[in-house]
Amino acid sequence: MQFSEELVNQVVANVLSTLSRQGQVAQHTGTASSETSVVFTEKVITADLLAAKIKGQAAVGIVAGAILTPTAKDYIRQNQISVHRASTVAASTKQGTKWRAIVLTHSSAVENALTDIEQHTGSRWSQELSTSLDHAVQDAISSLCRADASGIVLFASAAEKAACLANRNLKVRAAAVQDVNHLREVISQMSPNLICVNPKQKSFIELRNLIKTFVKAGLPQEN
Repeated sequence: MQFSEELVNQVVANVLSTLSRQGQVAQHTGTASSETSVVFTEKVITADLLAAKIKGQAAVGIVAGAILTPTAKDYIRQNQISVHRASTVAASTKQGTKWRAIVLTHSSAVENALTDIEQHTGSRWSQELSTSLDHAVQDAISSLCRADASGIVLFASAAEKAACLANRNLKVRAAAVQDVNHLREVISQMSPNLICVNPKQKSFIELRNLIKTFVKAGLPQEN
């Protein structure tokens, strides 16, 4: 069977169009692939540094303990760039993300707790920094609507407000939790897929136990 040149051109055009759309979807899901991510090893990251190194990438990785200056946060927000801890970028790319941590209020206790949980439970975590409460909440909602995570922990000082905003979406069951006992009660009542935690005044042990309890509860069941 022979095909006309016009038909062949049309098939090629359709294939290229489909591949283009798939590429756009991959960028908007925040997946940190080698084509869309650049890793910063500097301890202090400024807007000038971002502007010099980012060449159209949709995501950046930063090393543990790195500090984003206020101007860097503005640059990231204005350019809608996703920020990941460099240690988790490769793992999430190869294996797929099962659990997510969205960090608006950062502390060394948060960093250490997530690292410990990943090492001792075998759970896979994607850790992203956020620049505003609205952005963090929308990121969490989008992830849960895509069903690309078993559960999400959002670290923010305004934990109650974050949970309230997230619960406006029907696919989200969010709760602001104070401690492990409170979390267990919440799990028994509503099986949350998003917990909001204020990490201020909480130790590494407290945060680790909160995350561990959330992971141990497993994949939230639909009502």
